[in-house]
Amino acid sequence: FYLFISFILFIFISCSSLTNSLANSLYKEKDIKLIEDGAPAYLILVEAFIDSKPKDKKMLVTGIQMFSAYSSAFVKDRERSAIFAEKTKTWALMLLRTYPKFKEYENKDFDTFMKWIDTIKKNDVQYVFWAANAWVMWIIANTDSVEALIDLPKAKAIIDKIYELDDSFYYGAPHLFYGLYYSVLPDYIGGDLKKAKEEFDKALEYSGDKLLMTKVYFAQYYYKAKYDKKNFVNTLNEVMNADIDKYPEIRLLNSIAQEQAEELLKKVDEFFH
Repeated sequence: FYLFISFILFIFISCSSLTNSLANSLYKEKDIKLIEDGAPAYLILVEAFIDSKPKDKKMLVTGIQMFSAYSSAFVKDRERSAIFAEKTKTWALMLLRTYPKFKEYENKDFDTFMKWIDTIKKNDVQYVFWAANAWVMWIIANTDSVEALIDLPKAKAIIDKIYELDDSFYYGAPHLFYGLYYSVLPDYIGGDLKKAKEEFDKALEYSGDKLLMTKVYFAQYYYKAKYDKKNFVNTLNEVMNADIDKYPEIRLLNSIAQEQAEELLKKVDEFFH
């Protein structure tokens, strides 16, 4: 553990491209226990860097990605999960506010806000996607909040623009987002399982057998909602049988996906009784 922390400190002190280097190193790791034990110290350091450089887009993206991933993988308590979601949503808005026109139109009516949406370019996608995703995930976690539902059209408009500019971004992440979006939300605020299936299928076209979490989410949110036990089990077994060393650059993510698939398979009888 102390060697791990020392390595992190060395990277932070000596590497000018610290966010990419460290994130890449972590993504290649396959020892989930090591990450679970050591990551909190890293997360604290990331938060400190964001506090010192609140307009650094790359650091804000790193914070959003790592806090979201850690929460999804290791935080089971709902109150703690809410804290993580609030933090990443705060950073998401900080990131979006690095764009001057966003600050200008943020609190305007929706039609005026769309003037900022029109300024988003393809090279902005690598930043604004993670911001919008964190924002919408916070909204989904707070669907009983009027404030959250008021924010939804604006956050979704950003994703729509990204979908238009580069729907293949990060293994088809915009399609995966909408697969989750249509699966999770109630019908009265946009949920639609038919559309969810279309989006998951497209996400799988882009991710193939590379990003295993796409299949985990497909089973967890779509097949579970459809009460399709056969495809639920088959899809998760595909994840369990995948070779995570085939794509070392995302080995950690795929290792976490396999662990989540295993947990879901243990609950098959509970989900499909």
